[in-house]
Amino acid sequence: MAAVFRFGIRVGACSISAYICVDAVVHLFKMKPLNNHIRPLAACLTVCVIVLAFCAQPAFADKAKRAAGARSEVAKAYVSPINGAVSATIRALNTQRGQTGQRQQAKVNVGADSTRRENRFLFARAAQDVFTARIELIEEQSVIDIGIYNMLGKKVMDVYRGYSSRGQHDYTQAVPDLPEGVYICIMQGSDFRKAEKFYFSR
Repeated sequence: MAAVFRFGIRVGACSISAYICVDAVVHLFKMKPLNNHIRPLAACLTVCVIVLAFCAQPAFADKAKRAAGARSEVAKAYVSPINGAVSATIRALNTQRGQTGQRQQAKVNVGADSTRRENRFLFARAAQDVFTARIELIEEQSVIDIGIYNMLGKKVMDVYRGYSSRGQHDYTQAVPDLPEGVYICIMQGSDFRKAEKFYFSR
């Protein structure tokens, strides 16, 4: 910008100086009236101003662009406490949303993996002095042990012990002397152990 102004000033000064010198010489030798020289001088000044404006226009545009960029950088650099809090909240929500999505995806994956059938109790209950346990096995068991335990972990009765094929099975046992209360039926095989709580009431 400064270089353009200096160039324009030099061009204008040189033009005016050249005109004045030439005009002075012509005026001295030809003795023309001074009024005849005003128009050419004004035209010369006008041309200098136009040249200066034309040269300075790109510089002004570049300066305005740099100023706008600096203002935008300052605006980006300045963050009020409210804007900072809002931005932090939005980032936290986005992070939480991403973690929730990952957990949901993990749950979906776990659910897909857990669709594999396992040895399990379908139910265990006692009614009219008869205990019934319905189980489901995914593979045959050479020895399976089903028993009733009290809440202290002591075995109070055997329900079944022996071979069992895969699939669903019902095992029953008369419990005429079993006191009322809460019990646990435990099924144990070669590589698994399952428990089912039930309440016995007469």
